[in-house]
Amino acid sequence: MPPKLLVTGATGLLGSHILRAAQENWHPVGTYHRTTRRQAQYFFGQIDHGRIDLGDYSETKAMIADVQPAAVIHTAAITDLDYCEKFPDESLRINLNAATDLAALCGDSEIPFLFTSTDLVFDGSSAPYSEDDPPTPINIFAEHRALAEEGILAVYADAVIARLPLLIGYASLGRESFYHKLVASLRADREVTLFGDAIRSPVSATVAAHGLLQFAGSGFEDDVNIAEIDRVVDRLHLGGRDQVSLYELGLLTLRILGLNEQLAVPVSVLDSYTGSLRTHLLAARSANIALDSTRAYDLGYDPPTLRSQLEELLPPAWRIQPAGPDAGQFGQETDEEAAV
Repeated sequence: MPPKLLVTGATGLLGSHILRAAQENWHPVGTYHRTTRRQAQYFFGQIDHGRIDLGDYSETKAMIADVQPAAVIHTAAITDLDYCEKFPDESLRINLNAATDLAALCGDSEIPFLFTSTDLVFDGSSAPYSEDDPPTPINIFAEHRALAEEGILAVYADAVIARLPLLIGYASLGRESFYHKLVASLRADREVTLFGDAIRSPVSATVAAHGLLQFAGSGFEDDVNIAEIDRVVDRLHLGGRDQVSLYELGLLTLRILGLNEQLAVPVSVLDSYTGSLRTHLLAARSANIALDSTRAYDLGYDPPTLRSQLEELLPPAWRIQPAGPDAGQFGQETDEEAAV
């Protein structure tokens, strides 16, 4: 039997792509929390899965003992920046405490553990950022992710901290990701505002999922062979090769779709917390947080160009139903949804 891979937050944008890609070489096991049991049964099908509150240490400990995974990829998180700003205690419980508890349990059994962190741990003042650059968080979500990175490595020095960029793709179970809403609005001929000074190094959720799986145990070979590969540890950036603003992302999307480029309107990220957008966005947003991912590239991570990733994603976008009447305002997002 293939080795077991435990994927937390498996119904989220990233988790669902990992689960799908893992089926070829792993025996995946997924966890969920917000999803209803009926939705989960539909989503997982024959894949092993279970509902869990990762903020409950006893539940988490029992899950690890029951599943006995060969590796763990921890994607579950509350990634809504404004929600975390409004409910910091819940963010602390899930984004920090649950992550360090799970890492400690994996460390006790020497189970390879990959924690999906974020480029948002940086403030945007000195990009591109390497793995050795110290985090400079400017909102609650980023602060708790930065603290989780330190806490995880303190309890499990051989853990992997995989900082991810903006992820592009379509979510599952009817959830609308940032890119889903963007494309739907553009296709509906609706004008959207996008940060022209929020620079990211985006990749598709599919590309990020394959990269994480490779570092989890495949060694960039066809077969999973955890025991014999040189394990990657510490921090790793999985950014794309293109550094673009959210506005430039919108323009590229419009060009590929053949739509009017004037539908994308640039605004400043500074307005998200000092100007006209302040009433809509509670958490401060970073500006240029592009990642230097040279280390991952040298290890074999090889994301395609952004344009080629978008061209692969966009054909099915023509079949997406237009977004509702409230769509049209897009700021800087994280992984597009709370995956816990």
